[in-house]
Amino acid sequence: MKDTEETNTLTLSILEGADAYNRWIFEKIESFLGKDIFEVGCGIGNLTGLLLRQGRVIAADVNEEYLRAVENKYQHHPNLKGVLTWDVQENPPKNFNMSIDTIVCSNVLEHIENDDFVLGKFWELLPSNGRLIVLVPALQVLYNVLDKELGHFRRYDKKELNKKLNKNGFRVCSLRYFNLFGIAGWFMNGTLLRRRLLPAKQMGVFNKMVPLFMKMEKVVPMWKGQSLIAMAEKT
Repeated sequence: MKDTEETNTLTLSILEGADAYNRWIFEKIESFLGKDIFEVGCGIGNLTGLLLRQGRVIAADVNEEYLRAVENKYQHHPNLKGVLTWDVQENPPKNFNMSIDTIVCSNVLEHIENDDFVLGKFWELLPSNGRLIVLVPALQVLYNVLDKELGHFRRYDKKELNKKLNKNGFRVCSLRYFNLFGIAGWFMNGTLLRRRLLPAKQMGVFNKMVPLFMKMEKVVPMWKGQSLIAMAEKT
């Protein structure tokens, strides 16, 4: 468990410098965001700063060190409404009474063995017609050493994620693969080379190429991708 936590922390630190990649994710979900956002699994705040541009944000994570990092970064931002320690494998704190209209959950569900439980709790927290945005790793065939080191139980396909969202009371508005171009790097590093951590230099190069990837995806069909992004409403 400790090794997994260290790997996740190192990975978050690497992704912290991937500003173009983080903006790419944000642009994919921006139009679906409401004004009162609950970010579940905020990590060290790689996406939080972008969400704060959209509306009021409550940031939650199980790791209190991550939450302190988020507070240090954004404590003076008027849209940060607080941070919350929450292990999504347990019920939300009983004193959770904050008004939210959107839950954003990026790269969290794959870490949870009983992901149905988590989706059920999201449904309970959201108001009628509340919105859920989920980003998860895609394609079980890509599951490799990198996933194991990060503590992933699975990677998802469209059918599986759609079924789980429907089962837990959500109507899927959009479900699309994301980052076709990341498949090769994940396969090479984790399957062929059996690396335990994404190389920081490679991520830096990838980040610089994101503007090109964004242009290419407008003409190249996104029939597969390294990740899936689902946007759904509570029914």
